[in-house]
Order: sequence, then C-alpha cells, then structure tokens
Amino acid sequence: MNLKNARVIIGALSFAALLAAPAAGLAQEQAYPKDPATAEKTASATRVLATVGSEKITEESVFAPLSMMPPQLRSRYETAEGRKKLLDRSVQMSLLSQEARRLNIDKKEAIARRVKEMSDQLIVQELTKQEILDKIKITDADVQQYYNQNKNSFVKEGKIRVCLIMLQAKDSETEQVKTQKMNIAQQALARIKKGEDFEAVAKEISEDTRSNSRGGNTGLFSRGSRAGEYGDVFEQKAFSLQLNEVSEVFSGKDGFYIIKVMEKKAQEQEPFEEVKQNIEHTMKTEKQKTAMESYLEGLKKKYPVKMFDESQQ
Repeated sequence: MNLKNARVIIGALSFAALLAAPAAGLAQEQAYPKDPATAEKTASATRVLATVGSEKITEESVFAPLSMMPPQLRSRYETAEGRKKLLDRSVQMSLLSQEARRLNIDKKEAIARRVKEMSDQLIVQELTKQEILDKIKITDADVQQYYNQNKNSFVKEGKIRVCLIMLQAKDSETEQVKTQKMNIAQQALARIKKGEDFEAVAKEISEDTRSNSRGGNTGLFSRGSRAGEYGDVFEQKAFSLQLNEVSEVFSGKDGFYIIKVMEKKAQEQEPFEEVKQNIEHTMKTEKQKTAMESYLEGLKKKYPVKMFDESQQ
C-alpha cells in the first residue's frame, strides 16, 4: 500500500464512518477520573439516552461525531430537532442491526468479508496516524530553509498584455485571398502609425472573435499560455517588443497580425509568507511518503511476504 492509496482508503472510510457513527455505539463502562470537571463531562458523555432491547445508546455515541462534520452539515444537527433526528437514527440502526445479527446475517461470508475490510481500514487509519502522521513535525525553520534552497521554484513569471489585430487567412486560402488580407493589415498599420488609436482600429477590422470586441485586448498572459490560440510566432513576437511598441505586420497562425504591447510585468520572487503554507504541505507530503515506504519495508521484515504467480495456482 503506498501513501496515496492509504490516503484514499482513510478518506473514504472516515467519511463513511462519520455518517454511520451517530447510529452506532453501545455504552461502555468507564472509570470516572478524579478531576470533578472532567468527571462531570465524562458522566454527560456516558449518559444513556435510549435503550433498544439490551443495548444502551449513549449521548457520546450519538453526538460526538458532530465535531468531525463540516460546519454546514453540523449546523443541521445542532438544533433540538436535528439532535432528535440523530438519536432516532441511532435507535433505528440499533433495531436493524440487532435483527440482522439475530438472523446471522453478520455471519454470511460476503458480509463478514466486508466487515473485516472495513475493520482493517479503520485500524490502518489509526495505525498510520499513530506511527507515521503524528510523528512528522515541520518547523518554521524547516520551511524557511526549504524556501531558501529552492527560491527558483517560487518565482512569478513575467507577463504581458497585448492588443492585436488579426486578419484571417488560413493555409487553405488562395494566394489571392492571402494577398488581399495582407494588404488590409498593411493599411491598418499605416493608420496606426499616423496616430489612430490601436484599439479603435482593432474593433473595426480585426477578425479575431475572441478579442475584437475588446479592442484586441488579450489580457495578461505568461509565456506558453497563448501559443495554442495564436501560435508560437505570435508569442515570440509579443515578448520581444517593448512597452507600447507596435509590431510590423507578420504572418502567424491562421492569418496576419499586428500587435501592440500594452502592459509588462517583470518576473518577481514570490514572498516567503505567500508560499509558506504550500511549502509546509509539500514537505509533509514528501516526509509522509518516505516514512510510509520505510515503515512498510520494516513490516515486510516482521511479516515476510510471498507473492505467488496466479498462473501456477
């Protein structure tokens, strides 16, 4: 079992257990602690809310799972009506489970196998938490060191915003059509060089339906994010221009282009505080993976594993 699989099992099981928990649970005898406040809390937790045959349903077994529920779901059961629904569910589950056991349904092979699987998953969840997750500690100093040693990984890419004019002329078009579109693009460039507003001209003649209504505005983008739409040549030309510089007419993906750089944002280092949480998560994930692999190798020495070829069975 790798860490990813263990997490999937644990996550799925935790959710299933959370839904079923209010309906389960019999009272267990507990020794009361000496501290009066703790004793009062324990007494409340073990208070019997209902009996179903010989089974006792305690306050703890019904309401403890509330603390693990998401806030939106928990709020449904914090009212008097909601708490009664939880208790009713526990009673119903007790009635049904007692009858199922009387009929020996729990002894059926398929059911017993599923019960074992669920039981195994539950105890594996607790084992993983106890022996691996709880033992992994990440300090602020660890996170800071990781950041310092991997600063190149925490850099915001440079971005630009351009306006474009595009005259469509796909490769399949005739030379006559291509020449016609090229001439229109050259005429548009001449107007811009004489002082006409680039965005106004783009709205008038650009055939790029994604941007012409906005005056050819593409929005901010980094390298590689517009190549799929406009081609590599477009991106290379865009990032080679200076702020407010207008390109000559050039041939690109599906047509002829004129572009103007409207905004440039330089590459910058991401501040430590902005990435601290992500770094901590990454470090924990890496350590958990390593710890799980090491732990499993140790278990294999304790419990030798033999794999058999299915074709030989």
